[in-house]
Amino acid sequence: MPSMTLCEFHAQNFKSIVDSGGLETDDLNIFIGKNDAGKSSILEAIDCLLSRDKPSNHHFHQKEADEIVLTGTFIDIPDTLREQLHDDYAPESDKITIRREFKRRENTTPSATTYVNGEELSAGAIVYDDERLTKAQSRNHIWEQFLPRPIWIPAERDVKEETKLKGGTILNDLLEPILKRGGIDEDDSLQDHIDNLEDSLTATASDLGTELTDKMQSHMPDVANINVETGSVKISKAISPTISIEDRYMPEDVNVSERGSGVGSLLILSLMQTYVDQEVGEGYCLLFEEPGNFLHPAAERKMLNALRSIAEKGQAYISTHSQVMIDQKSDANLYVVRRTDGKTGVTHVGDDAFAAINEIGARNSDILQSDFVIYVEGPTEVKVVEEIARCAIDDWTEHNITVQHLGGTGNMIHCEPERLARINRNFAILLDSDQKSADGRPKAEVREIQDRFHDHDTRCKVLERREIENYYSHESINEICYLNVDESFVGKYDDMEEKINRCMDDGYGFNKIEDGKKIVKHMYENGEQIAEVEDFLWECVAEVAE
Repeated sequence: MPSMTLCEFHAQNFKSIVDSGGLETDDLNIFIGKNDAGKSSILEAIDCLLSRDKPSNHHFHQKEADEIVLTGTFIDIPDTLREQLHDDYAPESDKITIRREFKRRENTTPSATTYVNGEELSAGAIVYDDERLTKAQSRNHIWEQFLPRPIWIPAERDVKEETKLKGGTILNDLLEPILKRGGIDEDDSLQDHIDNLEDSLTATASDLGTELTDKMQSHMPDVANINVETGSVKISKAISPTISIEDRYMPEDVNVSERGSGVGSLLILSLMQTYVDQEVGEGYCLLFEEPGNFLHPAAERKMLNALRSIAEKGQAYISTHSQVMIDQKSDANLYVVRRTDGKTGVTHVGDDAFAAINEIGARNSDILQSDFVIYVEGPTEVKVVEEIARCAIDDWTEHNITVQHLGGTGNMIHCEPERLARINRNFAILLDSDQKSADGRPKAEVREIQDRFHDHDTRCKVLERREIENYYSHESINEICYLNVDESFVGKYDDMEEKINRCMDDGYGFNKIEDGKKIVKHMYENGEQIAEVEDFLWECVAEVAE
């Protein structure tokens, strides 16, 4: 049964968090800050809500607050839930809000009250198979069937413990549903069950070892093979698998707990990647504390790319104080977390990743921001060109190319190639032509910039059409802007922003950045492309490869 997606989270009086405010969440969410800022508290609060746990008394702010409130807003509501919810709790929109209020009680666990769409959950909230479920059954049904499953990876990672087959470990989360999916007929004798289970475990462990080997080799090429042995099946003994790593340059395989901490971190990441690829869960929410712990910078970058791919099929929340983990090349939500006078505050960074860099006390000289920079005119071109790159080049993020605007041709004309080369010697420039007719020429300032950069032997591309908007398809414009125009609407040298705005309903306007990104995405999803820009991007990728 499909799980809902958490789109906003709000915590109050949880540990150092007095009031987080409404934190908008996406597929990948990064919380960055100094040590003891409260980053982990945010992940813990999300885990507490999604796992249906109760906080301890020491979780109440300064151990004095009387109440903790955790609120999650979810989208992607399954039709099944809409049908099963009593009308009193039915969502009025495409979102559903679940709130848990905890009251502190001395010398015992806190009390808990659950609200769905503002109404306190009670008996009959869920009608399942024509039966009105009790209050507890209704609550459990919502959590078990419709909320994403939290998978918690702590900063202090005990790889030996995490690779045991017991409740709450990563290996258990991975293996248990896979083994259940194998299935054993209920009519067999007990010994047949055991024999079949041993065969099933052996086959499953072998397949899992192959999957893990592939993932680990992408992080550590020296790994030759990972062996997973389930051990014998005994009624009196739980299944106790061991995981060892066979290295190409070592005479025998070694238990993973005897390898370095960095290897353990990569193995846990590989377990999570395998979990996603095996599609054993209908929904998950990865909560990963300090994923870069014990890793060198190159491994951290690969870790971040792996987390991006994991987030595409669920959601990922990471806490970090590593500048390498600052994601500047995707649509990740980046939050700065800081603690003042014992209170944690959370601020959304937006497009200014340097705000996060400054927060952890890093200097610009500490960080290689990119291997290559593409300079464009304005913020619209940044977002649209990045969207083209993501759609057209599968491994775009791995090339570490930054798209940066210089504030329009009026500012760009004063940019000296020699000075830009001091910031990053590998760069190129992409310009609108601003040409207004087929028999015209690019604007004078554009031609001057082009000549100056060519003299510096720097790649400089001037679009053949007027602006980036002149490459949009009319079908995608219709879809995103709710218009009904034909192919002739998009002229090569027209002012497309003005034309689109003129056709839109009163009260609506064309947002060059957000609507532009959506138009490009729609084009590529429907088999269209902007070949001229693509060719330029591939040329830049080739320069990075050199």
